[in-house]
Amino acid sequence: MIKFSLTSLAHQKLRSFLTVLGVIVGISSVILLVGLVQGLKFDILEQLEDFGPRTMIITPKSTSGGGGIGASSSFLPSSGKLFEKDYERINRMPEIQSITKIISGQKTIIYKNESISASIYGIEAGLFDDTVPVEIDSGRFLEDSDRGVAAIGNDIATGFDEDVRTQSNLYLGERKFKVIGVLKPTGNSFAPIDNVIFISIDDAKDLFNKSLLDGEISAIRLTLKEGTDMDAATEEVENIMMASHRVTEDEKDFGVISPKFINERFTEVLDLITLFLGAIASISLIVGGIGISNTMFMSVMERRKEIGTMKAVGATTSQIRNIFVVEASIIGLLGGILGFMLAIVVGYIIMLFEVAFIFDPLVIAGSIIFSMAIGLISGTFPAIEAAKVDPMIALRYE
Repeated sequence: MIKFSLTSLAHQKLRSFLTVLGVIVGISSVILLVGLVQGLKFDILEQLEDFGPRTMIITPKSTSGGGGIGASSSFLPSSGKLFEKDYERINRMPEIQSITKIISGQKTIIYKNESISASIYGIEAGLFDDTVPVEIDSGRFLEDSDRGVAAIGNDIATGFDEDVRTQSNLYLGERKFKVIGVLKPTGNSFAPIDNVIFISIDDAKDLFNKSLLDGEISAIRLTLKEGTDMDAATEEVENIMMASHRVTEDEKDFGVISPKFINERFTEVLDLITLFLGAIASISLIVGGIGISNTMFMSVMERRKEIGTMKAVGATTSQIRNIFVVEASIIGLLGGILGFMLAIVVGYIIMLFEVAFIFDPLVIAGSIIFSMAIGLISGTFPAIEAAKVDPMIALRYE
């Protein structure tokens, strides 16, 4: 029956090819779109590991999206401020390995008559280096005693017509700073070191004194001791902050960013994107199924005399029906296999451009099975119509 079906499909090569092509496009679209989203998810989770599995950031909530270092603005809700007293209270937690306060803001950076806008972080040098491991490309990082000097991220260093080098002078606003270090590029969006200029926290207080209240800070970043229960520590930090700010759970005016928090948010978003794109790609599979159904109906109409002859020589109704079901299934299976092969080729081409892409075995297997199921379902109704053909009428059919 399979051989007979392949022979029948070979008699209409162009029609069969175009029908299979519809399935190929659908299958490859599903595999490629889901693979791209899965690759993006893997890339994000890999960056999240660099963020630090025991790292936590406390931020004031800000409508402008400012606040904590290494946190996306989409994580920061309404309004609030952090103060030195918050830092001191959290610093009493026994689970803390290292903790640092940060003052951040935006300034116009001037270098050799060129200007760009950049983020500036005032940090406690030695403590910050404990919570955010930094790698130096040239020069050195800040030390506790440094004043009037800056360490800059790699994107800042290469953001001017002429690269900024160590011992060069930059103007942050109206103040001059000497560059003592350029950091290696990280490409990490959770700890955006590449686009940051680091100065001492005392210099930052002077630089942003007009926009800060007395004792105000921008964020608190901490690392917990090995083996600490992250969920319990997060809850403890929230309780300390709520007591400090005298607010309830519903009135919280601060944010606590942890790896679990970021992971959950991104996983939710990416799972929805995967579902959405998979559903869009599946539409092309449904269209391919309609194409199979149309092809099989045309085949039934064209082969009525052949069907009549087969019935006249003893073919049963179920055999006639199965012939057309098998033909439709073969179209679906061929489309699935060829679609998978096309997706493999395109996927590897995508990876050559250093774009994250993941071949999910479950998606691939599911797509091929689904393509065969589409062929089976699409061929069922034409097959039933073929089985109903009256051999006496069919033999007279021209």
